[in-house]
Amino acid sequence: MAPAPTRGAARVVRCGAVGLSTGLLAVLAHATGGGHLPSLPHVLVFALAIAWTCVPLTDRQLGFGELLGLIGVVQVAAHVFLAVLSRHPRDVLPSPPALLTHLVATAVVVAALTGFEQAVFRLAAAVAAVLPRRLSPPPAFAPLRIPIAAHPPQPFSEVLRRRTLPRRGPPRS
Repeated sequence: MAPAPTRGAARVVRCGAVGLSTGLLAVLAHATGGGHLPSLPHVLVFALAIAWTCVPLTDRQLGFGELLGLIGVVQVAAHVFLAVLSRHPRDVLPSPPALLTHLVATAVVVAALTGFEQAVFRLAAAVAAVLPRRLSPPPAFAPLRIPIAAHPPQPFSEVLRRRTLPRRGPPRS
């Protein structure tokens, strides 16, 4: 069975791609928009923080809308982070050139990552189609788990009624 892009090394690579591309383009957009270029350790810490934040989101393939929301939030956070780093808190509100460069950076990153996501998942599907499959089930190492259907949800009023006025029947003889 081929490793899914939602687990293992492929997931780490996906998170790293999101973190590095978003972080580096945010820094370049900030510098192009009139801000100063921060030191490399600050950029790397920021990119690692973005990649770490993406881990819970990469349990499935990310679509265009999800990537647009994620990268948009990261661009805003990057601008605030870099404005605070430059010790100019008055520059937290972006100037028109800074806003334009952050918007362009967001569009570039979202387009690139959408293509990257599609390519990774297509590649995983192609590899899985070529690899041989097991004909027999794998040996059991743990007890068999049997799913049990959950109780249907009940209205809150019904739950309160059952707890406060339980049904009573005649005593058993």
